[in-house]
Amino acid sequence: MTNLPDTNVPTHRALFDAFPALRDRVPFVPLADLPTPLTLMERLSAEAGAEIWVKRDGLTHPVYGGNKVRKFEFVFGDVLRRGARVVLTGGGLGSHHTLATAVIARQCGLRTVCSYYCQPLTDEVYHNLRASPPLGIEAHFCGDYVGLALSFLWQYVRWTVRSGRPVYFIYPGAPGTPGVLGYVNAAFELKSQWEQMGIPEPEATFVAVGSCGTFAGLLLGAKLAGWRGRVLGVRVIEEDVANRPKIARMVNRAAAYLRRQDPSIPPVRITAEEVELVDGYLGPGYAHPTPEALQAVERVAQTEGLPLETTYTGKTMAALLDYAADHAGARLLFVDTYAEAPKLEEGDWRQLPRPFWPIFDPSIRARCWCWRSWRDPGFCWRRRLR
Repeated sequence: MTNLPDTNVPTHRALFDAFPALRDRVPFVPLADLPTPLTLMERLSAEAGAEIWVKRDGLTHPVYGGNKVRKFEFVFGDVLRRGARVVLTGGGLGSHHTLATAVIARQCGLRTVCSYYCQPLTDEVYHNLRASPPLGIEAHFCGDYVGLALSFLWQYVRWTVRSGRPVYFIYPGAPGTPGVLGYVNAAFELKSQWEQMGIPEPEATFVAVGSCGTFAGLLLGAKLAGWRGRVLGVRVIEEDVANRPKIARMVNRAAAYLRRQDPSIPPVRITAEEVELVDGYLGPGYAHPTPEALQAVERVAQTEGLPLETTYTGKTMAALLDYAADHAGARLLFVDTYAEAPKLEEGDWRQLPRPFWPIFDPSIRARCWCWRSWRDPGFCWRRRLR
């Protein structure tokens, strides 16, 4: 385990309680304020006719919470072990992942380089982009997924040469095995909380599925911790990114990794057919708000005062509420992955590189070279400005 000199967070982790040998064998740095609260959503439960609990992972960090900080305890443990000086990652224009990466990288004394692809423009996109310069993010606009891959390749080579050490690459969403371990730990943490509170496990747990790491971690953790309820992932991105075979591979890969570190850990292997992936809530595509998501966001805000958003948590809550309508009295768990009260400074959008400026000022000419936009014009904000 690596300790940062400027952190003052608990180092106790439920996963290490269950398997003590992992503490000295798995790269880890304490970053998150854990355990996060597990609370009953009383007013929403009364309204929905089901017992709805929320795991408030939006409170994992005092500056910028959410699910990424759990993952980063293991990801940045590996970053620091390898001695990297630069972290390279990316996401959509309104990416929360890039902001969380920059917050933690700054805490670790590292530089953050991010590449961004198109997504529908919302108030949240504008806010997140303005929050990027104060965090020291070196931002690059790259159009679509093809541009993202090319940008990653170029920035990796460029910054490896400049820093004199290999750049640490974090795939958007941190879905690799270190990130998956963050939610294996969350599953054991939840198990402990249920036991301490003396309440039965939920019939079903709902979590958003984008890059798949959070869902894969909960699935594996649920198996190892002996959960009896279902773990349902609500797909909020296209099927080529989030699908059952991919998630099963991620679970099996992480399970094999843990077994290599501690052979006393029970073997786990699942098939794609065992992955319960809920479809029907994506809408036109990733980050496109849907009427159901907007309604769920408003409903939770009015009943519980809990902020959600329309890309991940709003769509997931919409799925949970539909399930509740068909399962009166069911005990359900909602895993809230959205930063509840971020404390980020907003900068001037002119501090961003010029390719980002037309997002804020339509009078600035925007040339579109995004391949995907010719097949799916709604994917690209630049074409809609023409």
